[in-house]
Amino acid sequence: MWLIEFVDGHLQGVSLPLQASFYLTGNKEVRKNNQLSVPEYLPSDTELLFEIKDQTLFVKGFYRSDKLKKLVANRVYRFKGLSFFLYQEGNRNPKLRRFVFRKYQPVVAFTLVLNLVVVIASFAFFYNQQQTLIAGYLNMLGSGFIKDGKLNVFDKTAMQTLPDFWQKNLKLVNSDQYIRLAQLDVQLVSSQTGKVLDGRVVTKFDRDEVQVDTYEEDNQIMLLFGEYGLTFSKQGSDWFVSDLAKATLILNNAGLSSLNRRLKTRVEQSELISSREFPYSIFYSTTTGGYIYDQTDRYWEGSTVPNLGVIQLITRDKIVFKNANKTRVYLIQP
Repeated sequence: MWLIEFVDGHLQGVSLPLQASFYLTGNKEVRKNNQLSVPEYLPSDTELLFEIKDQTLFVKGFYRSDKLKKLVANRVYRFKGLSFFLYQEGNRNPKLRRFVFRKYQPVVAFTLVLNLVVVIASFAFFYNQQQTLIAGYLNMLGSGFIKDGKLNVFDKTAMQTLPDFWQKNLKLVNSDQYIRLAQLDVQLVSSQTGKVLDGRVVTKFDRDEVQVDTYEEDNQIMLLFGEYGLTFSKQGSDWFVSDLAKATLILNNAGLSSLNRRLKTRVEQSELISSREFPYSIFYSTTTGGYIYDQTDRYWEGSTVPNLGVIQLITRDKIVFKNANKTRVYLIQP
């Protein structure tokens, strides 16, 4: 025998035997013996017809057409708020889990959505709080830089007020003797003209050095030459001077003898001596120096040569004479 059992509402737990056919109707008037009126669930014009054919249950009325729907024993069905299942006598085993899940599915979905909203809101609140804290901590530190995986800071007091997990990732830099930068990009300019200066950065163990050529050596040379009344000019790395011997002596006395090789005579302001005016032979040695000579005399640096002047310098390629305020140069032919 087949039975139908209702699982919710005021009909919950009610079981009725099924004959060859059975009706559930929304009409309040019961006209058949095998008919049950449930107007609280079904509209008055709605009717479900259950039929047993070859020990198989069918229902008509689930669909708009008269198409039959095959029913499965112990499966809970729901139609317009009316929930039931059918089973054979002695074989009752309703699949209520699926029914309960479907029944409370909106509640479960709402709960999940609510929990998701709470989680997102909590995460957003926590994230904003952390952002605010981090911004506060960074503002408290003022300035710093990251090196070797640690944030290097300068304010000891601010560092000590931070949480322990922050302090573990901080390194205090004691550098009162150095200039501190607020930005990593630095431009070198002249304080007087505003002209951009050339420089390079050299990394040291505990700092970076910005090296700028201040031309101290050039300034010292110009000061010395000017002090002793020499006229001079510089082309590239060479110094062209009006008195080569005097300039050499000046540099030697100043401890700058290594720069003597960069001294040149200002030939363009000197008078060249022709071969006809120079009736002398030349001896030159890199170790003992040089001199000029004829059949009667020898002339060293500092000697006065008739008609030519005082020898200022003897080199491999020229001999420089000073005659009053005039510089005369004899170029040695190879």
